[in-house]
Amino acid sequence: MEEELRCSQCSGFYHVPVLLVCHHALCLACAGALQKPAAPPSSRADEEGSGSSGSVVVPPAEEHETSEVDKLSVLSDADSGVSCSSRPTSLVGASEERGGGGNNSEPPPPPPVYTITCPKCGVATPTDDSGAQGLTRYRVLAAVVDKHLERYQVAEPCQLCEGAEMARAAQVFCDQCLVFYCGPCRDSCHPARGPLASHWLVSVAEGRALLRARRREREGRCGHHPQEHVSMFCVTCRVPVCVLCLHHGRHHAHDVHALNAVTKTHKTELSQALQQLSEKARAATEFIHTLKTLSDEVHGNCREVEGVIAAQVDALVEALQTRRSDLINWVRRQRDAKVHALREQVQDYTHTLQGTTATIHFCIEALKESDPASFMEAQAILEGRVCTVSEDWERTMIPEPRVPPVFNLTLDDKTLLTAIQQLTFIQLKRPLVTLQQTDDDGSAPGTPGMIPEECSAENNSVTIAWAPHHTSCVTGYTLEIDDGSNGPFREVYTGEETVCTIDGLHFNSIYRARVKAFNNSGSSAFCEPLCLQTAEVAWFILETNHADHTLSENGFTVSCDSYEHRVALGSVGFSRGIHYWEFHIERYDGNADIAFGVGRIDICKEMILGKCGGSWSMYIDGERSWFMHGGEHFDRKSGGVRAGDTVGLLLNLPEKTLTFYVNGDLQGRVSLAGVGGVLYPAVSLNRSVVLTVQTGLHPPKKYLNPSSEANM
Repeated sequence: MEEELRCSQCSGFYHVPVLLVCHHALCLACAGALQKPAAPPSSRADEEGSGSSGSVVVPPAEEHETSEVDKLSVLSDADSGVSCSSRPTSLVGASEERGGGGNNSEPPPPPPVYTITCPKCGVATPTDDSGAQGLTRYRVLAAVVDKHLERYQVAEPCQLCEGAEMARAAQVFCDQCLVFYCGPCRDSCHPARGPLASHWLVSVAEGRALLRARRREREGRCGHHPQEHVSMFCVTCRVPVCVLCLHHGRHHAHDVHALNAVTKTHKTELSQALQQLSEKARAATEFIHTLKTLSDEVHGNCREVEGVIAAQVDALVEALQTRRSDLINWVRRQRDAKVHALREQVQDYTHTLQGTTATIHFCIEALKESDPASFMEAQAILEGRVCTVSEDWERTMIPEPRVPPVFNLTLDDKTLLTAIQQLTFIQLKRPLVTLQQTDDDGSAPGTPGMIPEECSAENNSVTIAWAPHHTSCVTGYTLEIDDGSNGPFREVYTGEETVCTIDGLHFNSIYRARVKAFNNSGSSAFCEPLCLQTAEVAWFILETNHADHTLSENGFTVSCDSYEHRVALGSVGFSRGIHYWEFHIERYDGNADIAFGVGRIDICKEMILGKCGGSWSMYIDGERSWFMHGGEHFDRKSGGVRAGDTVGLLLNLPEKTLTFYVNGDLQGRVSLAGVGGVLYPAVSLNRSVVLTVQTGLHPPKKYLNPSSEANM
C-alpha cells in the first residue's frame, strides 16, 4: 500500500499530512507551497476557482511553533483519525460546524483568504488567514505512515541538513530541542558543552516514542477545553466533544452519543464492508489465475480447429489449397486476438486488484487505531473510499472472460466447387455444432414458444420459461413484459437462457410477457403474449443487518438488545396499490420507544423512525402517540399500547395516505402527498420490546370506508 502513503505533490512519504475538501491529502509543507491568495469577491464571480499567481510558503515562525507535532509526523498506535488542532480552522471546517448546528440565524462564513488547489483533482480548498496551518490534520494517515516507516525500518531524515533530498539519516533525538540530528549536524549544531551539555540525547526510536506520547496527550483533549478529555461524539457536528462542551458549550442541544459506542458501531460497519471487499478481492485473484490459464486452452482449441480444417480441406480438389491457407491464417489471427484480449483483461484486473488491495490494507491499518476520536473523524472518509471502490468493482470487475476460449467454427465442406471462393466459417455464439446437427440455411430463426406449465408468479415476482423453435439455430432471446396495466412492452432480458425470473413488480397486477429469438441472420417474430398475475396481497418478512437486532428464524419476530433506536425494514417495497399489515406487541415494559411506519430503502437505521426525511412514522408508548417526519413531531394524541396489543398500518398509495390503528381503533392518519418512489414497511424499537409482524392480510373493509372511520 506504499502508493497510498506518498504525497501526490512531492512523491515522498506524507510529512504532517493535512486534509483538503476533496478528501485528498497533502504534506503540510506542500500545502503551504500550493496556497495562493484567494481572488477578491468581484473577480471570483468572473473567474471562479482562479487566484493570484505565485505561492505562499508556510512562514518559518509558524512552522516552528508547531514543530513538536507537525515537523516530525510520528504517531503512536493509540492515535488515529483526522484531528482539528487548536489553531484556526479552515473556512470549510467552520462552515460545516455552523451548518451542522442547524442555526440558520448565524452569519455566513467570511470570504476565504487563501485557496489551495489539489494537484490530483484540481478542487480548490478555501482557508482563512491561517492558510495551510488551519487545515485539518489527517491523523489516521500520519499514523499509518509512521508505522509503515518503522515496520520497514525507513530512516528518519536529519532536520537540519540542507535540502530534503540531501538530508542524512538521523542518529539521535534531543528531548529538549525536539529535533532529530545526524552525526555531523549534532557535532556542529548541538555540541555536548555549555548549556547543551545537560540536554538529553536519545536514539531515533526513543525519540519517536517520546513524540508519540506527547502528541497522544495533547490530541486526546478537547480543543475548546484543554483540561478535559473528549468522551462524547456530536452526531450533528460530526466532532468529538468533552463534558463541558455538552453541558455549557454549543453542543448542549445537539444529538450526542458516547464516543466509544459510536466508534464501535462504525468500526463494525467498516469491518463488515472490508470483509465483503476482501471476499471480492479473493474471488478476483482466483479469476485472474483462471484467465492466465485460458491462454493455454486457447492454443489447444486452436490446434484442434486447425486439424479439423486441414482434414477437410485435404479431401477437396487442388483448387481449395489456397483457400485452406486463408482459413487457417484467419483462425490464427482470431487466436492472437483472443490471447491479446485475455492478456489485456489480466492486466486491467490486476491493476484494479492492486488498487483495491491497497485500500483494504490502508483501512485495516486504520482500524487498528485505538483512539476513538481519531477514528471517528476519518471514518466517513474511509467508508466513502470503501463504498467507491465497491461501486467501481461492481462496474468493472465482471467475472467473465472478454472473449471465449473456444473457437465456435465449423467448416462447410458440402459447398459446390463453384462456391470455393466464397468458402467461409459458420460462426455461432452457442456451443459448437456441426452442420449435420442443424438445418440452418442462413435464415432467421423460428418463433419460440412459451411453456405455461413452467411459468409461475409468486408474491411480486414472475418466472417465465420458453423453448426454441425445433428447426431453428438460435443465438439468443429477447424477453419483454408490459407495465402490468396493459401498457407498452419493455425489454427486460437478452441472452441465451430459456428461463427468466423478474422481481420487484407491482402486486395484484396482470403482466403480459412475450419472447423472440435471434441469430446472425435476423430475428423471429414475438410469440403470443402469456399473462401472469402477481399476488393480490403482499407478504414479506423483516430484514436487518444490525448486530443489536435479533430476528426469529422465519423473519417475522424482531427484538433489540440496545437502548438506542434501531430500524428494521420489510423485504418488499410498494409503489402503488393498497396494502395492510399488523404488528403484534409480544412484550413491552412501558418505558421503551416504538415507531411504526414506512421508509425508503436508504434511510438511516440508527435513529428513531421518522427522524430523517425519508421516513414517516407514528411514535407510541404506554400513554400517548404522535406522528414524525423529517425530525418534526405533530398531532399528539393520548392513548398508548401495552403487551398484547395489535397495531395495524394501512398504506393507501392511490390516495397518498398512511393510516394507523390500535386494536382496530383509528389512531390517526399521515398524508403522503407528493411522495413518490418505493416505500418499505418499517419499525424502530429499542430494548424491552418484542414485535411480530403479520403480513399477507387483506385490508379490512371497514378501514376502506371513510364513513365508518368517522364513527370510530
